[in-house]
Amino acid sequence: MPITIPNQYGYVIASIGSMFVPSAYGAYKVIMARKKYNVKYPDLYAPHGHANKKEFDCCQRAHQNTLESFPAVAALAVVDGLIFPVTTAACVGIWCIGRVLYINGYCTGLPEKRQLGGMLAHLGDLPLFFMAFVAANKALNA
Repeated sequence: MPITIPNQYGYVIASIGSMFVPSAYGAYKVIMARKKYNVKYPDLYAPHGHANKKEFDCCQRAHQNTLESFPAVAALAVVDGLIFPVTTAACVGIWCIGRVLYINGYCTGLPEKRQLGGMLAHLGDLPLFFMAFVAANKALNA
């Protein structure tokens, strides 16, 4: 099967570019938390016994968790977008919005406040996962 880039693939490229927003937002929140809670580099997390360990660590974990899922979402978008460009772009957009809400909620220091954003992000990333198999089937049977 020859690979052809659909006319609407620009939406996919734009959506992948938009993934910078939750990444940068998470980095900003961690930088601000470092200043607020006085957590020095090179410590990734607040040291044991730190007065605001939970608050800082929640914020750091929100950013790190976003970075952990970033490559898979981007790779799925590149592949899925070849078959479903508009749906793929929409799913990545949903993932981005969900991730910003996830980071915002988690950075409160109350881990349960990340759940709304997490659920919304999964409404974006899970369809991408399943679309990869549909795209593979289409490619194999073309």
